[in-house]
Parts: sequence; C-alpha cells; structure tokens
Amino acid sequence: MRLQVLTLDYNKLNEFPLCVCRLVRLKFLNISCNSICYLPPEFGYLTQLETFWCNNTGLLELPSEIRNCEHLETLGVRGNPLKRLPDAIGALSSLRWFTAEGCELNDVPLTMALLGNLVHLNLKGNRLKRLPRMLMAMQKLRFVFLNENKIDELPTRSQLEELSTLHMLNLSKNPISLHHDLQLMALRQTNLYVDMPVDPTLPCDGLSSRASLNTQDQQEDQARGAGQDIDSSDWANSVRTSELDTTDESTLENNIEDLSVMLPEMSRFVTTF
Repeated sequence: MRLQVLTLDYNKLNEFPLCVCRLVRLKFLNISCNSICYLPPEFGYLTQLETFWCNNTGLLELPSEIRNCEHLETLGVRGNPLKRLPDAIGALSSLRWFTAEGCELNDVPLTMALLGNLVHLNLKGNRLKRLPRMLMAMQKLRFVFLNENKIDELPTRSQLEELSTLHMLNLSKNPISLHHDLQLMALRQTNLYVDMPVDPTLPCDGLSSRASLNTQDQQEDQARGAGQDIDSSDWANSVRTSELDTTDESTLENNIEDLSVMLPEMSRFVTTF
C-alpha cells in the first residue's frame, strides 16, 4: 500500500491489472509496450500519480476518470491508436509534459486550454488538419511539436504572433509547410520551424540569408538561449522528443524519460519511504 514506483513495461499483459488501482500512494507508473487497450474507471483512484507512461500498448481511449489524477505532471501515450482525447484532460492542472506522438488524433479538445502549467506538448505524427486554437490561451507553453500532421489550414500572422512566447513551434512535414507565406513568416520568427527550400529563391525582402536559421539544430540552439527562464529539464525533454521514434526499443523509453524515469527508478534504493 506504500508503493510509489511501479514499472510493468515490456511484459505480456493483455489488460490493465485492476489490483494496481489499489496502490493509492503510487506516484510513478509505466505500463508501456504491453497489450492494454483500455484503462478501467478505477484508474481514477490513483490520485497521487505524478508520472504515467502508457506508450505502444494499443490504447484506444483515455478514461474520463483520469481527471482525478490532479497531481499528474508527466503523461505519455504515444504510439497508440487514440482517435480522441477526453474533455477530462483539461482537469489535469499540474500537467507540464504531454506527448501523444504517433497516435490518430484528428483534433484536440478545447479543454486543453485549461492546462495552465503545460510547458511541453508533442502531437507529432497525428492527423490534425489545423493549428489547435487552444494553443493561444496556454501562457506557459514553450515547446510545441505538430510536425508530420495533415495541417492544411494556414495560420494567420496574428495567430502566430500570439504564439510568440513559444521557444519552438514545429510545423514541418505538413501540407502548409511549403507554403510561400509561411516560409516568409518562418524567416522572420526564429521560433517557427517549417520545411525550407534547399536553394531558397523566395523574394524575402533581404531575409534570404537568414534561411539557415530554420535548420532545426540552429533553432534549438536559439530556443535554448531564449529559454533561460525555463527549467533545464523542459529543454532536455523537448530536444530529445523531437528526435524520437515510437518503437520504444530502449529500456529507458528512447532516453526521453531520462529525468522522469531514472530519478524514480533510483528512488527504489532510498530507504526513507
């Protein structure tokens, strides 16, 4: 009953073990790389949970009872056939790091605008067709990955200006990414990453020499310099997330969870709890 860290990844579970829901002091839970399509309503009993990884399990939906996990700071559900997120996700007021990379999301709920502490959002490789409107309302958001979606609706200049607090907005490999106007915006806004021509011949009003600023490495360097007010762990997680594949072949979740996994793992050797 006092257990705080539980890692069940890379087993042969074909359903979520209901007995886990009785571990009401649990803070870290990893069930990735099993065959778990559903989480039971009793998942909401885990009210002390701070980190939850459920990557590549075949998860079809998140239960609305997840709203009870008010202390959840890190949530990873990438590589699952999720077609929607529940409105209840907006109740996770402590959430700072969320990845649903490589899912099947067509949209995201407007209630995500309530995630006032979210810093890192990774929705890479989904089926989004437009820039999520709720991004403009999320004041602490700094790193947003929307690359490899199906976004074909060009954001307005005013919308992009509203996102000027972001240190990185990745829109590469979307239908709009090769749009002339968006490329011009990317040349003026160093936080915006799109696909640039190899030999840019755009009439950029003298800005063509700045095309190199849109290489990802240089943008990340700039964001690091501009993000000194952000906890270093946010930057570290963000950079590694941009390079993720979703096969989850490494035992540390492709190294992205270094800070989220290794510290709780080490805590197993602490005898004070």
